[in-house]
Amino acid sequence: MNTQNQREIWEISKYSKSEINKAGSIIAYSSSSKEDRDNALMILNNWRAAHAYPLQVICSNLRSRNPDAIVVQRLKRLDSITGKIERFPDMSLYRMQDLGGCRVIVDIIDQVYEAVERYKKSRIRHILKREYDYIQNPKESGYRSYHMVYQFHSDKKETYNKNMFIEIQFRTKLQHIWATAVEMMGIYTKSQLKASKGDKDVLRFFVLVSSVFAKMENMSICPNTVDDYNILISEIRKIDNKLNLVSRLSALSVAINHTNASKKMKGKGYYVLILNYKDKLLKVRGFSPNQIELATKVYNDIEATNNPEVDVVLVSATSFDTLKAAYPNYFTDISQFVDMMRRILS
Repeated sequence: MNTQNQREIWEISKYSKSEINKAGSIIAYSSSSKEDRDNALMILNNWRAAHAYPLQVICSNLRSRNPDAIVVQRLKRLDSITGKIERFPDMSLYRMQDLGGCRVIVDIIDQVYEAVERYKKSRIRHILKREYDYIQNPKESGYRSYHMVYQFHSDKKETYNKNMFIEIQFRTKLQHIWATAVEMMGIYTKSQLKASKGDKDVLRFFVLVSSVFAKMENMSICPNTVDDYNILISEIRKIDNKLNLVSRLSALSVAINHTNASKKMKGKGYYVLILNYKDKLLKVRGFSPNQIELATKVYNDIEATNNPEVDVVLVSATSFDTLKAAYPNYFTDISQFVDMMRRILS
């Protein structure tokens, strides 16, 4: 911790529980003054950034235990945090469970449950607070994944034992392909499909596709869909003929040019992905593992511009290729989803 050139310098929480929750309350109400809101956002940014160390510890463990999986981590985007608080004004910012998130992507269902059990049985001191199996019990939206929420605990750094929650998502590549397509369609239609808000036919399309994918994995289908492959395909085809969703997604996959991170950043490190919808350009800024403080500052500064045409996220990955595999929506690479849907519909 002596110099940034030698080690990572981690943000620490500077505010009390009551100050953090008050900041959340100010953000929840649009009538708050600009001065109060700016101060609240400063507190929020600090509280979010303080999750970087707990997130790194947990994800490092997951990477070591799942060497063949894609394992990435991210701090929750500011617009996602504020949107969640605005939708649920009584939500406590101090207790928000997914400010730090880690994703483990494997090939098949069995590997999901093996990875879950492996982590549970490891010698971790973190406290399992919540557990959701959205694979056995898919959400009505069609979302399928296995979630665990841990409260971070360290015997070495008491500073971070402050009610910090980290959410871990375990999913198969097929589930990840579906979730990526939903996110991309939501981004380009400027609708919150992930929150089940948007065109009812588009929402229905993705629920049906999720049930088809579930049947391919011999798992439970989604609520309000029939357990008949041919009927599912027939309804998907009807919606696609009406809205041309597969073709639209295919067009999106070639709509964005992207500039790669510098050659020095092909390995492990932090990446800020800046997607500009208007200019159809993705910029990738790479930072070495000891530059988390700088990466967080760049991330916060871009978010502070409040540009509605720009989407930005700060993530960590072991390589640039891993980054592209885990966040294909930013690189508009959903060719796997498009190819699969074309095979299914043919």
